[in-house]
Amino acid sequence: MGVVEASVRRHRRAIVGAAAVGLVLSAWQIAGSQAGQTAELLASPVAVGWAIVALVASGELVRHGLVTLRELAAGLALAIVAGIGLGVALGRSRVLRGLLDPVVMAFHVTPRVALLPLLVLWFGVGMSSKVAAVFLGALFPIVVNTQAGAQHVDSMWVRATEAFGGRPLDIVAKVVLPAALPAIMAGLRLALGRAVVTVIVAEMYVSLAGVGQLLQIFGNAGRTAELLALTTVVAGCGSAGVAVLHRLETRLAPWRVNLEA
Repeated sequence: MGVVEASVRRHRRAIVGAAAVGLVLSAWQIAGSQAGQTAELLASPVAVGWAIVALVASGELVRHGLVTLRELAAGLALAIVAGIGLGVALGRSRVLRGLLDPVVMAFHVTPRVALLPLLVLWFGVGMSSKVAAVFLGALFPIVVNTQAGAQHVDSMWVRATEAFGGRPLDIVAKVVLPAALPAIMAGLRLALGRAVVTVIVAEMYVSLAGVGQLLQIFGNAGRTAELLALTTVVAGCGSAGVAVLHRLETRLAPWRVNLEA
């Protein structure tokens, strides 16, 4: 009995979360199974599940999903490289902060949707405009968080590295990045959410293919089950991406601990 109680205590959060999800799905199933307009506007979880199966079987989900995934991956990769680099530079240089901080913050609070017409004019309706939109959507959360982490690095570690002949690149690689790791990972998680929203909205605005374009088609046709199916898939993929980032942060934790030891 004691073993069972200990196991329940250890997994209490997972049990409560599973119970909450089960309760929501049950209420959703009951509401979506009712006859009349409610069933048309709120497809049941079973209907959504069958819609996912049908989309996979037809190849539509895979074909459009791969387009979205390529745009998301390309824009996010560029944003990670540029965002961490610019964030570290801003965090370590007071001059750069004075010059670029107003520009960075202005872009950070600007809705990316407002830039979509301009991006389409510059890059066309193909993949390039979506990659550019994802890049802009993901860049500034990474820059702001990385800058905050790099700016508050203990100067004692920097001086110690310099005393042992460390060059600027050594200081960044062995001191700044490990110390700023929690802030960087927080920025990456925020950037992932922004990137997913941006690519879907960009594809809904103008696109030849992609999950956003599929959402637009199903929305215009009033196909509620398919809309909820795609939303569920996007939410699941986004949650999986956040889980991967959490796992990566855990794997990189010893790198930071070594600095603090």
